Amino acid sequence: MNKYIIFTNVLNNNLDLVMKNLKVFPKLFISGFILAFMMSLLTHCPESNPVIPVDETAVETPALKQLSDEVINAFKSGSKDAVLNLLYDDYKFIYDDFDATTEQMQKFAEAINKRKIIFANELYAEYEITIDEQTYTIAYSNFGDGNWVLQRF
Repeated sequence: MNKYIIFTNVLNNNLDLVMKNLKVFPKLFISGFILAFMMSLLTHCPESNPVIPVDETAVETPALKQLSDEVINAFKSGSKDAVLNLLYDDYKFIYDDFDATTEQMQKFAEAINKRKIIFANELYAEYEITIDEQTYTIAYSNFGDGNWVLQRF
């Protein structure tokens, strides 16, 4: 008889717990749908926003043209120091092992002379050059002061 009373008490307690949870479940269920709907609204792109990126043609400014001429002259000179003087001081250590021959530097100057602009904005410009049928990129940049320098070659 004691076992039956204990079992009945446990069963009644569990049923009370289940009934309390059943009252909370519909609220959580509805809250979940509302949250999903709100997330759906917030993450959709508007129709006015293009899916395909707008391809703006890069334009070489007179300042970029001037720097390109300076870079060409530095490489034509065959002087490592002349080339390194066109870099930011912070980047010069990367090119400590730069030991191109005069002939290689002449080839590089010719390639820069036939450069193709890939990207340009007010702070960064990147060009594509071809040497011995291999394609490379060079980059110019400035810190917003309008003074363009060679960043990477």
